Amino acid sequence: MVTPTEKQPTTRTAPRSQSETRTMSRALYVVLVSFVLTSHWSAVLARGKARSNSDACFSESVPPDRRIASCSAAIRSTQSPSAKASAFLNRAAAYGQKGEYGRAAEDSTQAIERAPSAAAYYTRTLAYLDMGKDEQAIEDCNAALGIDPKSENALFIRGSARQNLADYLNAIKDYTEVLRLDPGRADTVFARGTAYFSAGEYRAAVADFNKTIEFGRADPAVLYLRDLAESEIRNRSDDRSDSPTE
Repeated sequence: MVTPTEKQPTTRTAPRSQSETRTMSRALYVVLVSFVLTSHWSAVLARGKARSNSDACFSESVPPDRRIASCSAAIRSTQSPSAKASAFLNRAAAYGQKGEYGRAAEDSTQAIERAPSAAAYYTRTLAYLDMGKDEQAIEDCNAALGIDPKSENALFIRGSARQNLADYLNAIKDYTEVLRLDPGRADTVFARGTAYFSAGEYRAAVADFNKTIEFGRADPAVLYLRDLAESEIRNRSDDRSDSPTE
């Protein structure tokens, strides 16, 4: 029996190790980033719409297989390096939307060789990231940013690659720069929150997860990671309160 003067024991789950929290964060991050990257591939496809809605190679409304066939015909028929590069780039985007990232990288390389551009490097970096080639993705992001220093997407993908390599500080810097350019990007706020979480900066993570929810993105992954971060904050507080005093 516990007397009134005795302190009730605190019941709580054992705190997760740093390795466990990082692994969980990375796993959940991959789930959401797969959706984000799908959107990025769609954005790459959409760049061609203004060129010619009648040409299937340059229209995002056309299914990927038909786009690939049309772009292949355009590649064979044109002699212009810039036009050929554009066809390769659009075919790369269609391959990326299908999940054929090796072919997307190959076509992006063909486009870069003929007409280097931020869009071409960015398209290839998407393929590299999806293939797990994070170092190469960072190199291409750097090349894209060398051409267009304000490329939000290149900054975002570089942050993603750095996060995959556990370079959380620089990932957070990239995400923060994206948000400086466009404060309304919910995907970037959430991504930065996961980087903060993996780095053990739980209060900053909770702040970003709350902001993500305010943007209307109350995905299960967001809610779950926020709960985990709040649990880690409570555990740290309990650890301090349980520490012996002099």
